Amino acid sequence: MSPEEMLKSFPDQLQWEKLDIDRSLYRTITFCGMGGSGIVGDIARSWLEHRGCKVVSLSYRGYGLPNYVSGEEHLVICTSYSGNTEETISNFQTGMDRGATVICISSGGKLEELAEKSGVLHLKVPSGFAPRYALGHMLSKVLAILGVEEEELEDAKENIKANYEEIKKRGEEIASKLYGYIPIIYATSLTEVCAFRWKTQINENSKTQAYFATLPEMHHNEVVGLDNAEIRSKCAFVVMFDPKDHDRVRRRVDITIKLLKDLGIVPVVTGGDGNSYLARLLYLIHVGDWMSYYLAGKYGFEPLPVKVIDWIKGELSKG
Repeated sequence: MSPEEMLKSFPDQLQWEKLDIDRSLYRTITFCGMGGSGIVGDIARSWLEHRGCKVVSLSYRGYGLPNYVSGEEHLVICTSYSGNTEETISNFQTGMDRGATVICISSGGKLEELAEKSGVLHLKVPSGFAPRYALGHMLSKVLAILGVEEEELEDAKENIKANYEEIKKRGEEIASKLYGYIPIIYATSLTEVCAFRWKTQINENSKTQAYFATLPEMHHNEVVGLDNAEIRSKCAFVVMFDPKDHDRVRRRVDITIKLLKDLGIVPVVTGGDGNSYLARLLYLIHVGDWMSYYLAGKYGFEPLPVKVIDWIKGELSKG
């Protein structure tokens, strides 16, 4: 399947299902995953926070688990598309050793084998995708665990389908503006996960460095770096926001845009369209997916190969 075919399949990957899981039993939820599988936990955590969920949640990247995860009242969701990500397997093993409740999501691999041997729930997703192109499949499983309503997920899915040509067009327009520059993405707390996804998609698909910072924190450090005209001239800027951002954050968005324009910079200003926070998140994320695809083409790169990541895995396999 080509990158374009995988991209086009995104809305149809969003499939609702009902799982018999009592979420009231858990004091914390720890999402474990790396790379294209790890972003799933970031989206889920942001979605939970926006819904006012009072359960402590964390998107964890690394080996082992945070010290607080100990006992069955702590839910650990291990997501690895291949099922062979060594950090995620480490998370699984640590969770089992500490008596946590563990749920696994993968297309197969060692994670599926370990889950079956340990008698824990494993949710299988279709194989044949690069992990970053299987976002909808993995996110659907995580949201099912968290009890997303069918209407909300279907609305987000139909929102992307109804606006698909606009999403692709917007992605191509933004790629043209970022081409030849180092992309810098300024986001709000509600769009931070989108900015991170844009950054990593630019890294992997477009083979290009990219960076992001988040309001309001960036008003206490990042903005001073704009004083360096030599460096900022090498950068292209994106400003993201959500209509439900805190009023003071929205004010800071306006100030940031004014600051950039006063420096002679015309930033790309964008947000997601949709009835719900989830719909707007997925809309904006998919704009970035297409943007990185078109940007790869402008640089003459094939989006799929990630040679340096494969090389690092090879080095790690030596011990």
